[in-house]
Amino acid sequence: MGMKTAIDTISKILTAIDGSEPSMRAAEYAILIAGKFNAEFCVIHVERDTGFTNPYSFGIYDLETQEERKAIVHDINEETKEWFDRINASAINNNIQLSKAELVVSSTSADIAIIGYAEKNRIDMIVIGMHGVSGLKKLFLGSVASGVIKHAHCPVMVVK
Repeated sequence: MGMKTAIDTISKILTAIDGSEPSMRAAEYAILIAGKFNAEFCVIHVERDTGFTNPYSFGIYDLETQEERKAIVHDINEETKEWFDRINASAINNNIQLSKAELVVSSTSADIAIIGYAEKNRIDMIVIGMHGVSGLKKLFLGSVASGVIKHAHCPVMVVK
């Protein structure tokens, strides 16, 4: 029996998206890696809510069963749903099961929300786009990727 390597321990991969091309490319890479390692694949989108006291809100959009896919909670932003649907379709084309797609509402910065989600959900690898869209609701900038790289508990792959 050979020794286990760090790479053997990749069983849960997370990608964080904002709809930008780099974030959608990151999702494609995450799907490919999940396929290679037969790993669980999760995707999140972070929305800022400064009036929100609890920094994490989970389960708003969860794709564990066919029924749940059909019964999407009304609160979810239509644009975010469209991104999740595109990624789910791509995962299906690659014979990958998207285990979770969640809208994370955070009172903190996007990088802290991503890291917190990854820790809470025992993620083994984060795949993130290098730059995203700037603006009030679009929180992915180069600074988010660098914040995730700096503070994540697990390996981070940055996609250009």
